[in-house]
Amino acid sequence: MLTALPFLSDIARYVIALLLLAASVGKLRSYGEFRRNLATSFGVAPAVATVAAPALVAAELLLAGWLLAGGTQLPMLLSLLLLSTLTAVLAWRYFTHSVVRCSCFGEAARPVSQYDLLRNVLAVGINGAYFASEQTASLPVATSVLAAGLAAIVCVAVISLHDIATLAKAG
Repeated sequence: MLTALPFLSDIARYVIALLLLAASVGKLRSYGEFRRNLATSFGVAPAVATVAAPALVAAELLLAGWLLAGGTQLPMLLSLLLLSTLTAVLAWRYFTHSVVRCSCFGEAARPVSQYDLLRNVLAVGINGAYFASEQTASLPVATSVLAAGLAAIVCVAVISLHDIATLAKAG
């Protein structure tokens, strides 16, 4: 019996891969601000931020590449661990400090909003939903390309959630 679960699973894998790729590229585009934000918003010692910043960018890039190259269970599990940890730390800092800047996708000038937290929770949810769906069936190339295209649309919407919600409230 054919189901949509392998297709949905592929979409989830691509969404996470593209989110990690966009996050790493965003951090690289404003790398100095990202490293400073680790120290100022997250209380990381500047010497530690000098090591942590490239390590986080490298982890995101490696996981994105692994997922885009066809990785499944292990890179998705590592992504879930990374995204869950980052979301928990971001939420903790958001609720315990008045202003926090994360540079999650390169938006260093704007403080984190509740929509950014929701974005991260959505990413963790999508990552977790991958494990609830069937990943064993291999899909035809054309179907995987369609899944990647749909994932790109979801990725843009998730990344832009703050802007979309702000515009919706204003309109």
